[in-house]
Amino acid sequence: MKETIYTIPINEALEKGDFCPFCGMYEELEQEAVRYAVGAAMMEPDFRAITNEKGFCKKHMRDLNAQSKALALALVFDTHLDNIEKIMSNDLTGEKKGLFKKGDDAGEKYLSELKHVTESCTICARIENTFLRYMENFVYMLKKEPEFLNKVLSCDGFCMEHFYMLFETAKKELSATDFEKYFVPIAKHQKKRVEKYHQYIKTFVESFDYNNAGKPMDAPKDTLIKTSFLLNGEFKPKEKKLDDI
Repeated sequence: MKETIYTIPINEALEKGDFCPFCGMYEELEQEAVRYAVGAAMMEPDFRAITNEKGFCKKHMRDLNAQSKALALALVFDTHLDNIEKIMSNDLTGEKKGLFKKGDDAGEKYLSELKHVTESCTICARIENTFLRYMENFVYMLKKEPEFLNKVLSCDGFCMEHFYMLFETAKKELSATDFEKYFVPIAKHQKKRVEKYHQYIKTFVESFDYNNAGKPMDAPKDTLIKTSFLLNGEFKPKEKKLDDI
């Protein structure tokens, strides 16, 4: 199977040996999308139209502010605020109608547009579109590349969020026969990963029993953080305060 812009990142992520290959791919997509939003995108009217409409979520707004692109970000804000002002330009102070009066079509339209502009994110949408292609190509590679399944099973597994997404995609894209052949082994492999970390947690909890004081703990020191990665995906841990240790 010829490698494409969607299959190359999948193979590279599996070879890197990250805790969850898809978490690594998502992070790379996110970094590229943030750089793009205040870089090359400034010259693309279609993309600017999307940022004008959607804006950014809190996380990606923070990421954008961390870039050394003050003027570019200000220009994006300028046109996005134009859009918000248009939404808020309707006269909603008429004598017969209150803002939230039942049947007030103007008020409903105002709320609907305001909801869209405050809950959507240009960067999230860009990432999710490409990430979905990664999921679909992963499943396609299971069918088309004889050694790909073995490559997947040689890794430790996935976080639960991305395992769920893979499961959902495989169920949609594969026949019943292919699902049993190609995805059931992955599901069994993931179950072993869950069992392993569950045992680590049990051991960690038991180490706090005074009867086990001084005994070596048969679980990795990073059990809590790795189990957190398993349950919710990889993240950058915050430094603990002294009074939290």
